[in-house]
Amino acid sequence: MTEIMVEMAVLSLIWLFLYGYCIERMGTIQKGRGRRIVAGSISLLLLTLSFWIPLWTIWLLEGMTAVLFVLFFDEEPFRQQWKRAAAPALLFSCLTAAAAVFERGSLFFAANGIVCLALFLLLAHKRGYLRAGNAAAVSAVYVLVSAFPAAFAGELTDAAKLWIAPETRQVLAWGTVLTEVLLFFTLEGTLFSWQKGFEHSAERFQQDVLTHQYEEIRTIYTNMRGWRHDYHNHLQVIKAQLALGETKQLKRYLDELEQDLDKVDFWIKSGNLMADAILNSKLSLAQQKKILVNCKARLPENLPVEDVDLCVILGNLLDNALEACEQIPQDARFLRVYLAVNGRQLYLSIQNSAKEELNFNERNYITQKRGSHGFGMKRVSAVVKKYDGFLNLANEPGIFAAEVTLPLAE
Repeated sequence: MTEIMVEMAVLSLIWLFLYGYCIERMGTIQKGRGRRIVAGSISLLLLTLSFWIPLWTIWLLEGMTAVLFVLFFDEEPFRQQWKRAAAPALLFSCLTAAAAVFERGSLFFAANGIVCLALFLLLAHKRGYLRAGNAAAVSAVYVLVSAFPAAFAGELTDAAKLWIAPETRQVLAWGTVLTEVLLFFTLEGTLFSWQKGFEHSAERFQQDVLTHQYEEIRTIYTNMRGWRHDYHNHLQVIKAQLALGETKQLKRYLDELEQDLDKVDFWIKSGNLMADAILNSKLSLAQQKKILVNCKARLPENLPVEDVDLCVILGNLLDNALEACEQIPQDARFLRVYLAVNGRQLYLSIQNSAKEELNFNERNYITQKRGSHGFGMKRVSAVVKKYDGFLNLANEPGIFAAEVTLPLAE
């Protein structure tokens, strides 16, 4: 009995370490060594009580401790985090209760694989990397690996026990536990590296997008400032022609000024400053490329969508549209943009002309500009997912279409 209790205590320490690691990774815990030491000390104190009270009740208390830790120190919304913090502890409680009811420590060994698998799937889901095929493959590996502890800890047939010594069974069982834990950190380390790589690429790409948008907007406002600088000279010419009675020359001059003014005036005045800045910069480029534009945009002054996110969605979809239009003759180029708030949803529709025959990149909405290599559309998809929205992309011979719907919070 004592040996079993020691084994369960060691496995509980392993689970506690994995549990704490997942709590840290699943949320955004505020920095501070002190609060981590306090939380760890409370958890260890609770585990010591397992020598006097059932271990399954200890894990319920551990879950309550983790939930309180998340409540006070996690920067992400509590309603999104508390279930993730409590679920593992509930699983641990059920597994330890089952081991106690059947009075078999070998079940506790076998449960280690279930623990590692469950925590990995939980982290993968939180990071958005959980796929049915990947989950099935990882589960199959853990099932195969976890089949050994139950056998090696004493659940073999009488015939098998004759040629495997108890000491050997214990060594193999603990070796399997170590393998399961190492497998967990190998898979988790891979996911963590992917996540960091994506965040780094996203940050760099976002900076590139903002720089590009800034240059386009600066060009527009430079033109506006240039026209205003010449405003005084224009007035002097108008006054001189009026004084000389040159009405025909004056009319022609005013017509030229009106055309020049159209070049610097805003194409779109939707009501939202950021949307106007992005749309007008892109539509100015469309004018330079001889693209026929039809744009309607009506938005409130304030949107519950971050400016950077709006820039990513609009900027990338319009970049793809402009690039597609450049591939066809000028007389066939068109761009249709519709942007509005319908009820509690932000709706965006972009349609543009395209080639009849599409290559691989064009069929997959991969732009060739600025070395993006398809990352722009991934960023659009990520932003839409961030807001629990809907992205629909369709291409047919001669036309591209993109639709985005974002639910707007109250």
